[in-house]
Amino acid sequence: QEGTGDMNAIRCPQCGGEMHAQEGRTPRLCPYCGTPLPAETAAGPSALQERLRGVRDPRKRYKILCEALAQDPDSFEANEALLYHGRLHEPLRAARGGGIDYSLIKCHLFSAFDTPEKYSAQALREKYDELLRGEQLLRTMALAPDAEAFFDGYLHRLAFEYIDLFLRGDSRNAHVLFSFHRSQDSVARRCAAAAERMLENIRACGELDDRQRAVLLSAVRAGYERVFPGHTLA
Repeated sequence: QEGTGDMNAIRCPQCGGEMHAQEGRTPRLCPYCGTPLPAETAAGPSALQERLRGVRDPRKRYKILCEALAQDPDSFEANEALLYHGRLHEPLRAARGGGIDYSLIKCHLFSAFDTPEKYSAQALREKYDELLRGEQLLRTMALAPDAEAFFDGYLHRLAFEYIDLFLRGDSRNAHVLFSFHRSQDSVARRCAAAAERMLENIRACGELDDRQRAVLLSAVRAGYERVFPGHTLA
């Protein structure tokens, strides 16, 4: 899981939703949140996108991003890509208690709202800080044309990726006995319970201000509806 999306996709600056031009025509509005899309989304791939095209190895992608930033430290595009890259270039290591340490994936920060009971108070504070005030996030926001809109889109994107990867992708939600797949509606219902739990934990979290809370609630609802079209949270 690269966590960087399709480099050739058009991305909404508000919610982070990705789309592609249809028959050579670029959409004027985001189909997910209705935000008007800037005209420059119609432009072809950038030089950085061309360099990253087809590069799957996270270490090689990280090297390309570092080289781009060495040439232009104030490149919004390179800083944004590095933000979503997270720590994927670091060696895999076992998590406490065994298993894989998924914290290398940026969207895994949303586990602080999904399974907060698994973390110490200090570990939770560190996750909140990285999610809401991380160094790379603040650097990218400072370069964004609209810092608040970027922040909102950033949280929407990570919420969608978390729900898609860690809720829908959880074998406990996707499989029944002997690894038979559940129906899409069954998976959606099971994931709805987890998403509702995330909403409850966001409402109860004392580390958030009112705006952060509102954006996070919206991001989880929108992410769930994108992953499960036709389904909504109660």
